[in-house]
Amino acid sequence: MHKIFYLFLFLILGCSKIDKELPISLQWEFSMDSETNEYLNKFTITNISKSTLDKEWAIYYSQLPREIQFDSSLPLKIEAVNANFFKISPSNNFKKLEPNESVSIQFTTNEGVSNVSQQPEGVYWINLKKPNEPISINLKKNTLFSEKYQSVNLKKIYDENNLLLSYSAPLTEVDVLPTVKKVDYNLGKITLSEKVALKYDSKFKNEAMLLTNKLKQLYNIDIDEASSMRINLAELVGEGYSKNNELYLLSIDSNDINIYGNTNHGIFNGCQTLLSLLKQKEKPYELSCLTILDYPDLPYRGQMLDIARNFTTVDNIKKLIDVLSSYKINVLHLHLTDDEGWRIEIPGIEELTTVSSKRGHTLDEQNSLLPGYDGNFNANENSSGNGFITRAEYIDLLKYAQQHHVQIIPEIDSPGHARAAIVAMNARYKKYIATDKSKAEEYLLADFNDQSTYVSAQSYTDNVMNVALPSTYKFLEKVFTEIKDMYKDAGVELTSIHIGGDEVPNGAWMKSPACKELIQTNQLHSTKQLSEYFFKKVSRILHGMDLKFNGWQEVALNNTHGNDTEFIGNAQAVYCWNTIAEWDSDEIPYTVANSGYNVILCNVNNFYLDLAYGPHPEERGHMWAGYVNETSSFAMLPYSIYKSSRKNLSGEELNLDSLAHNKLQLNKDSKQNIKGVQAQLFAETIRGYEWVEYYTFPKILGLVERGWNAHPRWDNLTGNKEKEEYNKDLALFYNKISLCEFPYLNKLGVNFRLPHPGIKLIDDKVHINTPITNATIRYTLDGSDPTETSTIWDSPISPSGNIIKSRIFFSNKSSLISTLIITQ
Repeated sequence: MHKIFYLFLFLILGCSKIDKELPISLQWEFSMDSETNEYLNKFTITNISKSTLDKEWAIYYSQLPREIQFDSSLPLKIEAVNANFFKISPSNNFKKLEPNESVSIQFTTNEGVSNVSQQPEGVYWINLKKPNEPISINLKKNTLFSEKYQSVNLKKIYDENNLLLSYSAPLTEVDVLPTVKKVDYNLGKITLSEKVALKYDSKFKNEAMLLTNKLKQLYNIDIDEASSMRINLAELVGEGYSKNNELYLLSIDSNDINIYGNTNHGIFNGCQTLLSLLKQKEKPYELSCLTILDYPDLPYRGQMLDIARNFTTVDNIKKLIDVLSSYKINVLHLHLTDDEGWRIEIPGIEELTTVSSKRGHTLDEQNSLLPGYDGNFNANENSSGNGFITRAEYIDLLKYAQQHHVQIIPEIDSPGHARAAIVAMNARYKKYIATDKSKAEEYLLADFNDQSTYVSAQSYTDNVMNVALPSTYKFLEKVFTEIKDMYKDAGVELTSIHIGGDEVPNGAWMKSPACKELIQTNQLHSTKQLSEYFFKKVSRILHGMDLKFNGWQEVALNNTHGNDTEFIGNAQAVYCWNTIAEWDSDEIPYTVANSGYNVILCNVNNFYLDLAYGPHPEERGHMWAGYVNETSSFAMLPYSIYKSSRKNLSGEELNLDSLAHNKLQLNKDSKQNIKGVQAQLFAETIRGYEWVEYYTFPKILGLVERGWNAHPRWDNLTGNKEKEEYNKDLALFYNKISLCEFPYLNKLGVNFRLPHPGIKLIDDKVHINTPITNATIRYTLDGSDPTETSTIWDSPISPSGNIIKSRIFFSNKSSLISTLIITQ
C-alpha cells in the first residue's frame, strides 16, 4: 500500500466560462505522508492558451494561515502576502511556458486540510501588465474520504447514538427549553381557539405586541378582545418575588392564561414559555391547567457574533435576535472590529468604513483591505467580506434588541486584532499629510519607525496599535464617544464597552522609538507591562465617560496588584475562554473570579460555535480546540468547571471524578462573581448568513439550558449514578430538540444543522442510527449519494458492496453523508 493514504484532494480550478484573457488552468493536490506526517501540497499550472506564457503574472488565493516550505530552485514560488492571503508567482528559475505545457510547485505546510474550511479558495489571476484587472478562477474539487474517518468515527457516533436512544423517554407537556424551575398541575384543560383576548397593564404594551405577533406568526391565533378566552399580562405582587428581575409566574386555568412579572423582562420570559408550551401542539391547542414559577440562575446568557472578519447585515442580526430571545438569551456581544474588517460607522473618521469595511484586490490598501478568508477580490461586490453598519442602522438595531430584552455589547478590539483600524488610519495619513499634517496624524495608530517583529495568533505581523502614541487614545476616545452617542440617541442604556485586550503577541512595541521612550519614562520592561499601561489608560477614558470596560481574559491575568485593584473597579466583566485541561488553562475562570472580577464563562471546549461539529471532511469550521456540538454546550457546568468537558481533545472519555483533584477551587465568596455564560461565533469560516445559523443551531441550545439551569441533577453526583442521570437528561434534551425545536426553527426559516448518522457493522449486518426523533434515515449500497427517494433504513441490512452511504432527512433538510467503507 502506498504511504500516501490519509486524504487526497484534487482541486481543479478553471474558468466558469471560456475567457480568452485567462491562459492557464490550475490544479491543487494535497496528501499526508503516513511515515513523516508531512502535509504535502502541489499546485500545477497548465498553459491552455495558444501563446507562450512569460513571467508577467501572479495567482492569488485565500486559505487559513499556515507556514510554507519549498525548494527555492523550483520555477515557481509561493508566499503569504498577509496571514491568510497567498501568492503564487514565477521564480527566477521560471523561463517560459509554451502552450499545453505544465509547471508545478511542491511544498509542505505545518497545517493539514482536515475539512472544507481548510482548503484554498477565492483563487484569481493577475496579468501584471493589467494589474487592476483580476480574473476569478472557480474551484472544483473531488474529495476522497479517508478510510480512517469512516471506520473509527462512524462507529463511535453509532455507539453514542445508541446510548442516547436507550435512555429516550416521551416528552411531557412542560418539556421546553430552557427547562422551567417549578411546575404545579391543577385539574382541567384549556383550549386555545383561533382567537383570544389579550389584557395587559399599559407598561407591558411592548411585550403584548410581541406576543400578539408571535401567536399569529407561529400558531395563527388572532387577538380578539371579544373572545371569552383571555391572556392576561400583569404585575406580580407578593413577598419573595422581587429577588430576580427575570422571574415570572405563568398560571393557566379553565378560562385564563395569566403571566405575571415584576419587570417587563419577566413578562417577556413568561410569554416565551407560553409560546414554547404550544410547540408540541396541533390545533386545537389544548393545555393543562398548571402553574409555573421560573427564573434564570445566571443573569447573563449571551452570544458573541463576529461581524468583523465576515459581515452579517443588520436585517440578519435582527433575525438572529428574534430567535435567540425566544430562548431567553439576553445579551448579544457584537465583535465589530478586527484585523480583517471595521464594521461600524464612526462620524468624523470616515476611512474606517471607506477603506476598512471592504476587502479587494489592492496594491496599496488605500481604498480597501487585502482579500482574505472568503477570497473575494471585488471590494464593491455584495459579499461576506464587504459591508458595515451605518450609524442610523445601529441605532435602529439597538431599539429592536431592547424591544426583545437583548442587550447589545459593542466590542472595539484593541490594542491587538486592530489591523483594519491601523490600515484605515494609515490611509487617512497618506490622504491628508500633504495638505493638513495635524489631521493626518490626529488618529494615527502606528509608529512608522517601529521595527518590532512579531507574529499574532492569526499570523499577522502588523496588527497592534502603538500604545505610546497620544493619537491612539484620542482615536479610541473618539470611537467610544460616538458609540455612546448612538446608544443615547436610541434611548438605550450603555453601561460598558468591550475593549478586547486579547492576543497581543510577544515582541510588539519592543523596537518602537515611541515605545522605548515610554518604557524609559515609566520603567516598563515587557509587552505585558505595556499592555497593562494601555488597559489602565483606556479604562480611565471609559470611567471618565461613566462607562465600565469588558475584556477577554488577558486583561485580568498576571497583572500587578495595583493595576488589578483599579481594573476590578472599572471592569464590568472578564470573558474567560481558555478552559482546556491539556493546556493547563482550565483554572483560568476561577483564578479570575477569585481575584475579584466578574466572570463570563466562554469556555472554548463548550461554547465556541465556530469549532466544527465533528471530524467529517465536509463539516465546516475550525478544530484547533477540538470539536463542539450541542452535547458539548449542554455538558457545561458553571460551578464545576473541570467536569464541563467529558472528553479530551482526542475524543477519549474522561474520568470526571478525578478532574478537580489538585485544581484551584472557586472560593465560596467568589461564586457570586460568575455572572453568566456566552457562546462565541468567530467568522473566519463563515461565507454567508446561512452559516451563522448553521453554526448556532442547535449548538447554542445547550447554553440556553445551562445558563437558565446552572445546577442540573447530575452536577454533584459521581460515578455511574452521575453518568446515568446525565444520559437521561441528554436524551431528554435531544427529544426536545427533535420534537420541539427543529420544527420551530424550520417554521422560522432558520438553517439548523442535522447530525449525520452513525453506521456500524454488527455480525455482518449494517446498522444505522440517529438521535433525532422522527428523522428518516436513507441509504445506498452502490456508492451513489442518498437522496429523498433512496431506500429507507428501518432494520439491519446485508451489504451488497463495500461502500454504504447514508444520511438523515428531516422536513426539508438533510445531513451530511456518512460513508462506511468495508475492507476485507
